[in-house]
Amino acid sequence: MASSSAVRAYQFSTRRHKAFQLKPRAAFTCSVGGEAEQKVVAYGMDGTVQIWNPHAQVSEASLTRDDLGIEYVEDMAQISSNILASVPKVVSGDNRASPMPDVVFIGLSPPLANSRSGAAMKAQPWNMSLHEGQISVVAGMGYSPQRHSSRAFLLTGGTKDKDVYMWSLETSGARVAKTLATQKMKSGHTTRITALCHEPISNSVIAGSANGRVSVNELESGKLLMSSGQLSQYAIGSTTLCPTNTNVLLTSCASKSEQVRIYDLRQGISWARPAITLGVKTPRTQSRYSRSAWHPDGGLVMYPFRGGTSASPEDGLVAIWDTRYAQCDTEEPQLFSPHSDTIWSICFAEAQGSRKPTMVTLSSDHCLGFTTFAT
Repeated sequence: MASSSAVRAYQFSTRRHKAFQLKPRAAFTCSVGGEAEQKVVAYGMDGTVQIWNPHAQVSEASLTRDDLGIEYVEDMAQISSNILASVPKVVSGDNRASPMPDVVFIGLSPPLANSRSGAAMKAQPWNMSLHEGQISVVAGMGYSPQRHSSRAFLLTGGTKDKDVYMWSLETSGARVAKTLATQKMKSGHTTRITALCHEPISNSVIAGSANGRVSVNELESGKLLMSSGQLSQYAIGSTTLCPTNTNVLLTSCASKSEQVRIYDLRQGISWARPAITLGVKTPRTQSRYSRSAWHPDGGLVMYPFRGGTSASPEDGLVAIWDTRYAQCDTEEPQLFSPHSDTIWSICFAEAQGSRKPTMVTLSSDHCLGFTTFAT
């Protein structure tokens, strides 16, 4: 049922914890082994990868750049119940000073709590020979947090070749053993791949690129099902499926307005006419590295927002829209300020037995923010 107003009387409560020495990159929730409680993985330009317990708000394990063998992580995703896949820093023109692995897998060994730093996380460098040039983005595919399997599935997008591949991997415990099979997506992108996700119902792959285009491919055959025109003159920053309806796709881009667009995949993706277009008009261009998020209820959309002007910035903001409100795209969003500096990433961690998920934000103030809110 549509709501009568897009604005709610939310009561926010945020606690911030210093986590990084340099600018952070992103954070996302993961499930480790068969543990019921969700964790948060965060990584930054200081070269660290950290796992936090969002409910106790404590760091449980971490790796440094020396552990990883790379300068810092560009992008990361969970590919099995105990393996993460990370991409090393992308260098312009692929002019890397020294040979770097294409991907660094990170094995997770629960329990993480009270582990000595790095003891529960092990890095595994890996080369994936099919891409020409660096891998720019990775994404996981469906897996059961409770089921241990000897298979993992990974999506990769390229910088130089602009290709998208699916990798079927054999695993042994918290390590990747070998590549079993690959599938190339005939996506037709002409610029760097900047966003990836897997739609499980139709078993398709959705990819966004640096020139504002989005493609949808059949996973099994790699066949191109749909391809958009140029949605924006700016890069697609993220492609995210609604948690309660995977037919609904959220895209965000680095524009000065209409930053968020929502599409219904069942409609054949009429790219020129999204189901909902959301945004805030601002003189400041938003960053493609900003990670928007759905609330677990499938109605609220959160976007890290940079307001004000370059001379007088208003940072540390989250724009909130309620898409259940029939006119949400005609009203200004509610703005919430959990940080004092630019927010780069938003995710939600759900606690077992609780109906109030914790919103986790990552900011240039070098802090992780943990926010609970209620009406």
